[in-house]
Amino acid sequence: MKPNVILPAFVLSLTACSTEPLLGEQPANLLELEVQGLSFVGPDTIKSGWTTIRVNNTGGMTHHALVYRLPDGITAEMVDEQIVEPIQRILTAAIGGDTEKAAEIAATIPAWVGDLVWMGGPGMMSDGVTGEATMYLEPGNYILECYVKTDGVQHNYNPEPGEFGMMLPLTVVAEDGGMAEPDANVTLTLTNSGYEITDGAFRAGDNDVRVKFEEQRLYNNFVGHDAHVFRIDDDTDVDAAVRWPDFFPTEGQQTPAPARFVGGIHDMPQGATGYFKLDLEPGEYGITAEIPDAAKNGFFKRFSVDTD
Repeated sequence: MKPNVILPAFVLSLTACSTEPLLGEQPANLLELEVQGLSFVGPDTIKSGWTTIRVNNTGGMTHHALVYRLPDGITAEMVDEQIVEPIQRILTAAIGGDTEKAAEIAATIPAWVGDLVWMGGPGMMSDGVTGEATMYLEPGNYILECYVKTDGVQHNYNPEPGEFGMMLPLTVVAEDGGMAEPDANVTLTLTNSGYEITDGAFRAGDNDVRVKFEEQRLYNNFVGHDAHVFRIDDDTDVDAAVRWPDFFPTEGQQTPAPARFVGGIHDMPQGATGYFKLDLEPGEYGITAEIPDAAKNGFFKRFSVDTD
């Protein structure tokens, strides 16, 4: 799910087609979660200000953890019942080729979906990877969510009434967590033209990545610029890996992923800055985005990590 959805465009898009720190010092304001089955397990409350969300992915497949703020009066139960459940039915209809039914379901999605505010969160992470992202979060009610698909079913969807899938309601309280803005050894700047490394460089071992969302826009009225890093091995289908995070095709974000994803950060508003951590072995890597035609739109960047 992404903000400012214009439902016909969404339907057309679907039918087209631990206590120890991961890296560096312990963050002062840390929310640590485990993936167990198709659930996020851990605390559901965190202090405000600079906030690190760490997800230990031992769930057996690729996941991510988008964080978004709910508008006043909207609850996680409402999101589940009025957004997640209908989108799964839209997806099922689209996979079955019933575009008319998909359009009918899409028309039931409430307009307040456009008021959800995307605030980052750990990007794509393969099994065994720990994803960590840091963002500045104001007090309020949020959701942390994974909507990767397996056999045509989104991970955030649970068919049991009243039960969540990979969707964790999160309360950010008014008490400041006291965490300082992180440092970084590399800065990745996102504009409407694509990615640019504007300071520093990726290195073997620990990396703290600053992401500056200088410009942001919506694609198909649904998704914006973000950054997901994957390893390029000799047998990696790079084109498939670049396309894989695009949710819109029915095969988009379907497990298994075509490459090993090692972390990143989800969309944030224009002008925002977020951070994420990577632990990189020497080799070749790519950065891609959860948008249509990522490479064509400038959102595929390849880089090398040397042994030095």
